Amino acid sequence: MQREIAVVDARPRPIAAIRVTTVLSRWPREFRKALGTVYAAVNAGKVRQSGQNVMVYRPRQDGQVDIECGIEVAAKFEAVGEVLYCETPEGSAATIAHIGPYEELGVSHRAVVDWSRTNGHRLAGNLLGN
Repeated sequence: MQREIAVVDARPRPIAAIRVTTVLSRWPREFRKALGTVYAAVNAGKVRQSGQNVMVYRPRQDGQVDIECGIEVAAKFEAVGEVLYCETPEGSAATIAHIGPYEELGVSHRAVVDWSRTNGHRLAGNLLGN
């Protein structure tokens, strides 16, 4: 089922995250470990979750991607090992709700990229490389 794509004025949201650099094709097999580390901090009472899982992708020139993988939190906190306080980027953003297997996340991403190009929106970064 195709989800609706919308443009929003995104405000920074606080997140507890692990920073990872990887090749995007490996990420579906790697993200559970990073997210598990964040949830371990939650379960230990060191971080208080206030929302959903969040992943911020920043493409690099060398073909890898810097990713902040984590969860929404209510407030700033001191680092807990690898778990850092971060904020999501702000500005105009095309969004889609991906509901389904993580392995199919690329389909939702492709839909946003195609929609953005068709509707004249400039992409800040393109993880698909085209």
